[in-house]
Amino acid sequence: MDAVIYTRISLDRTGEGLGVARQQQECRVLAERLGLTVTKVYSDNDISATNGKVRPEFEAMLKAKPTAVIAWHQDRLLRLTRDLERVIALNVPVYTVTAGTLDLTTPAGRAVARTVAAWSQYEGEQKATRQVAANVQRAASGVHQGRIGYGYRRAGAGLVLHDDEAATIREAVQRALDGESLRSVCKDFNTRGVPTPGHGSLWNTTTLKQLLVRASLAGLTVHRGQVVGRAPADAPRVIDEDTHERLKAVLTDPARRTAPPGRQPKYLLSGIARCGRPTGALDDAGEPLLCDGVMVRGVGRTTRQANGRTKKQPSSYVCSECYRVRRKQSNVDDLVEGIVVGRLQMPDAARLLSQGDPAALQAARDTLGLIDARLADAADIFAAGSIDAAQLVRITEGLRADRAQAAAAVDAALPAAVPAELIGANARQVWDGLSMDSKRAVLDTLVSVVILPTGSGGTFDPDTVRVIWRS
Repeated sequence: MDAVIYTRISLDRTGEGLGVARQQQECRVLAERLGLTVTKVYSDNDISATNGKVRPEFEAMLKAKPTAVIAWHQDRLLRLTRDLERVIALNVPVYTVTAGTLDLTTPAGRAVARTVAAWSQYEGEQKATRQVAANVQRAASGVHQGRIGYGYRRAGAGLVLHDDEAATIREAVQRALDGESLRSVCKDFNTRGVPTPGHGSLWNTTTLKQLLVRASLAGLTVHRGQVVGRAPADAPRVIDEDTHERLKAVLTDPARRTAPPGRQPKYLLSGIARCGRPTGALDDAGEPLLCDGVMVRGVGRTTRQANGRTKKQPSSYVCSECYRVRRKQSNVDDLVEGIVVGRLQMPDAARLLSQGDPAALQAARDTLGLIDARLADAADIFAAGSIDAAQLVRITEGLRADRAQAAAAVDAALPAAVPAELIGANARQVWDGLSMDSKRAVLDTLVSVVILPTGSGGTFDPDTVRVIWRS
């Protein structure tokens, strides 16, 4: 009689498939002893039978409808009762190396198989429960076992921060919260040679995103999407829990736009500014309908003058729909930047942008200013010799902890794409240091830009560019 062999192992740490190879060898010995002819071997390596994942070879075996099945043990073939019923439907005998024969063609055989499967499923569920409880207990006690994540290193039974890796994560977190694309961050990290979690591989957006949304960075233990444990208050954390939640919201936002590979934005308002040319039609309210086409950056045109000479026109923003509105790129960029940065420098800018309680936001900003002044005073006192280095360290450590808390309150109250440092007197300096990704994210968050048509020739008219603040 013909038969097939099915082998499976849940975890293959080496990737060499040694476990399934040993199962197959013993199954072939059993087949020879029983006088069975092995026609095919189905093998699912490194796949659990209890986590709900599809086992491709198991499914293929069921579809093939073999006349007999050989496995090393019943729990290699199945551990869930629902899978057993699918095997029973084949109405064939199952031979095992270590547990004898399961005659699924008889009621008694099926009863035995169902009993064994029920206990296997029970043991699997109990094991999962014990593992979760153990993970929670370890998280609460600060004891860590297993693989060390990027940003940490082992110290005895616990973990401490890996300073360089933690700094890399925090930089990436802040840049993502500031609106910069993960692709841009990865390109910069690869250019700078920043070490990756893969030890020698290059940064990519998938790796970086998986790293940044890890709950363990904030001292959390998560099981099936739910927080089941928190590390002690004094345990090391790369970021705090609030920052983790804000970052997760930003990176998992369905509206987050990702540019196709190789097409990173190069120009400030390309794809953001819109065409304001009237079409001649009216909307339902009797208002003129505008073209509203996306303005894109057009390469400067070459024109021929009356004297026969050619003149290269500067690069411009041009409507991608009607092609009838064109404006010099540098003039528009300078105007929009000046308006936005100038507004962010005003004393009430934070209140204008607040997403929560404006008074609480202003109080946090006032606290930041006070702490910065005290830090400066401490440095002056140390320079004058009135305090020693140890005293300066104690003073600054306390102040910096307070400053971090106040800065987090400011960040949480502002739109995700707007860095807290961009609000205030230093707005221009901060703006000039932002990447193009971050600048575009700030503009797209705060304003809409409409470019109106104008007559040919003449000087640039700022009134033909409307900067409208979003509510």
